[in-house]
Amino acid sequence: MSMPVTHNYEKHDIVPCSLCSETFVCLCNRAADCPCAQVNLSRDESEWISWQTGGDCVCISCLLKLRGEARLAVV
Repeated sequence: MSMPVTHNYEKHDIVPCSLCSETFVCLCNRAADCPCAQVNLSRDESEWISWQTGGDCVCISCLLKLRGEARLAVV
């Protein structure tokens, strides 16, 4: 029997998204647990998004929006 995975978000930063200003829990110091790690990006898409955001973390909603834009831009 497996134990449920629990997260202690108190150890992570609550930050505003650099694009929409909504706050979210940034798990960049635990990349495997970060929702961003579940978003499939090509290398070109990742580079385009990094260029657009200045390398700042963004909320998952904005990341998904940027992925759509990146797919159009890096054709």
